[in-house]
Amino acid sequence: MDYLIGNNYNEFINLREGQRFYFDGENAQIIILRKNSDEDLIKILNNNEIFFQLFLKEEIIFLLIKIDELNWIDIPYVADKSITLTFPNCKGYNCKILFANPLSGKLYVKRLINLSPGLSKALFWASYKQIKNPPKNIESKINKVHACFSSEEMARLSLGKN
Repeated sequence: MDYLIGNNYNEFINLREGQRFYFDGENAQIIILRKNSDEDLIKILNNNEIFFQLFLKEEIIFLLIKIDELNWIDIPYVADKSITLTFPNCKGYNCKILFANPLSGKLYVKRLINLSPGLSKALFWASYKQIKNPPKNIESKINKVHACFSSEEMARLSLGKN
């Protein structure tokens, strides 16, 4: 879907605040949902460089995001076994970042960036491994990792720095 900034979208309404990561095998999408979106946060998300890393633990992929002075954000991800993986090109996978309000569905930020080639390859291989051997007890594994590691610790120990 081609989202337009300022429009309201039903698919964002009634979702909990937080982050979601989607990967279809060749393109990625990150959705960040916050009820309180001030102008400073919108400017930060629109204008600053975004750093990505991957953390792999308990058979779960965690995408880590760092934007300017904001804290690291981790997003657990499990590859859907129905996706068809495409090895990334020399520019890396495209990644769309959307920032919206879950009460109104209003979209505040839309950015298209490339994940680095190294991170894209790491995402490809981690997804490939998950598809071949899907993890079990996913929610409990995610909770276990969150109980043991903060997002900052995950970033310090992660793969695919860029």
